[in-house]
Amino acid sequence: MRDRAQLEESIERFRDGFWGRKGTPRPPIGICNDRIFMPINFLRRPFPEHVVTPEDVKPELVMTEYEYWFNERDRDLSCDDLLAFSAPWRAIPWLEACCGCSVRYAEGSLAPGHFVGSIDELETVPIPRRNAWFECMRRQTEWLENQAPSDCWISPSILRGPSDILAAMRGMTDFFMDLHDNPRAIRKAAGRVNQLLLEALDMHFSIVKPKLGGYGHIYGYWAPGKTIVIQEDAMGMASPAAYQDIFMEYNEEVVKHLGQYVLFHLHTTGYKHYKNVLRIPGIAGLEMSIEGMGPSLLQLLPVFREILEESRLVLFVGGYFEQLPEVLRKLPREGLYLVISGGRIRSDQEFRQLISSVWSH
Repeated sequence: MRDRAQLEESIERFRDGFWGRKGTPRPPIGICNDRIFMPINFLRRPFPEHVVTPEDVKPELVMTEYEYWFNERDRDLSCDDLLAFSAPWRAIPWLEACCGCSVRYAEGSLAPGHFVGSIDELETVPIPRRNAWFECMRRQTEWLENQAPSDCWISPSILRGPSDILAAMRGMTDFFMDLHDNPRAIRKAAGRVNQLLLEALDMHFSIVKPKLGGYGHIYGYWAPGKTIVIQEDAMGMASPAAYQDIFMEYNEEVVKHLGQYVLFHLHTTGYKHYKNVLRIPGIAGLEMSIEGMGPSLLQLLPVFREILEESRLVLFVGGYFEQLPEVLRKLPREGLYLVISGGRIRSDQEFRQLISSVWSH
């Protein structure tokens, strides 16, 4: 458990260096255990059924992030800035389930089952569908908030955007066919999904209160106000024009509704709509997850610089770690937050070596 002085030191880096975009000795840096981003690992025992129901999601079945890793992480590394968090079990595709997708279990993963057979059916299917998943998420949030340790923030779970939800409801292939054949119907359905997303955010922040002056998130950062990282991963396989013409307006609604601390999640295997995202009025910045199968950090350096010139950037470094020091030396630190795999930085000594190699001059 980290003491208040440690937490306030990290919060100052987030407040001044990241959100304030001020010059600081170094940006905030979080070191994460890769396994914490595979929440199926939180199961206390193998799940016996093929479909998960809201009644199954209980503390007896699933550990929290704090219990799984944060409670003991500081044995190895204690001077980074990743703030401890817990969230409603992130293996559940919450909004997809609220819209009617079954939650299917297989060894190693949970996945939504698509169920809408045609674009005509999509226009009439109720969104959200009458089921118990929304109340299950509410109960999880209340329980987490009531038992949170003093150094743990309660974050929204993974709440995907309208394109991802519709792709889950229809199946990916049919969704992209719909996008081509009937964009009007997709736009209308996306609006209903977005209202569900806003309701989920309102529910979360009606329960979760600020801690040490702000809110936390599953990317381990602190924000002075209500915060979320929204996403439209399905749009990584479509043209930027499709994102702009259909889904961008709903992301704008989220920013307008929640405020100035909304970030946008992208993968480097599908990030071409990033310029459109940067044009969202009031968007706080971008989070980019660096994939080993995508462009390298050095190839993406001009993109990173462009983002930081205009906004803020969270770099989640999975692949190409060996290029990271060189890239960081060429990037401004103002508005930057770095998340690094714990497999790359394993001790306080290695953490300080990275800082010294990049920012000591």
